[in-house]
Amino acid sequence: MSLYLKSAAFTPIENITFAESGGLQEAFAQIGEIISEQSARVTEVIPEEVRAEINRHFLCSTMIELPFTTGAVNTDDLNSLKNRPSIPVTSFVNTYECASWGYSLRYYLRQNPAVRYVLVSILDANVLDLSFWQSNENWGRSGFGLCTLLLEVDSFRVEDITAGCAVTYNTTPEFATIIRKMASAGKDLTLSLPFFPENIRQIFTRLLSSFQQLPDLHERWGHCFGSDPWLNIISHGVEGRFQEEEKLLVCSIALNGYYCTAEVRVDQGSTFYLAEAV
Repeated sequence: MSLYLKSAAFTPIENITFAESGGLQEAFAQIGEIISEQSARVTEVIPEEVRAEINRHFLCSTMIELPFTTGAVNTDDLNSLKNRPSIPVTSFVNTYECASWGYSLRYYLRQNPAVRYVLVSILDANVLDLSFWQSNENWGRSGFGLCTLLLEVDSFRVEDITAGCAVTYNTTPEFATIIRKMASAGKDLTLSLPFFPENIRQIFTRLLSSFQQLPDLHERWGHCFGSDPWLNIISHGVEGRFQEEEKLLVCSIALNGYYCTAEVRVDQGSTFYLAEAV
């Protein structure tokens, strides 16, 4: 297992909208501040000279593509001189929705297998204040926020990250079946799954109940899109769960059928932050 979760943080974002902020650029300037603060926090666990080696900071999202595709904002608005992160955002990816983080990691690490650290942020905030994103029959109540991950890479193995797309219309059962096959490979993995309401979660219960897994936190957080499985790890990490090494299978699935998984290690040396809502 080549991926170690060195540090991770989550900040709920509940009140940043274009109307409240006075415009889209102003809203994204506020978000840029959060990205800057959070990326600085998760990377403070490594020496400054090592931080300087990190040359890629992915920003992934399910729901904020419209301001970027219309040209209303761009990554420069997130990397402004005022808010410029110590490691600026270099790539914005939303094509694979909730699974974008896995596709980004897989591509980058395949191209750069000797890299030591990689930084990924997952941002989903209802900046346009659209009712569609508040709740949906496919995932229940939504949750919004920024999740940032610092992964330490030790001799990258391509099998540690998977990314693909369901081939049937029954995407959730197909996804659960894929996870079951991976969890049955004798690696003693704890599953960290997306947050879903009970009517959807029962599919995971039926197919995956025999495997060790972190409890679903939909009731507390709602569905936070690609952040879900990482937020689950963070939530349990800040409560002191990982006093010994634990191997996790981190899993995300998108509404369009894309999915991804990553095998990661955590232990007492992993650092977790959970901020107050903004």
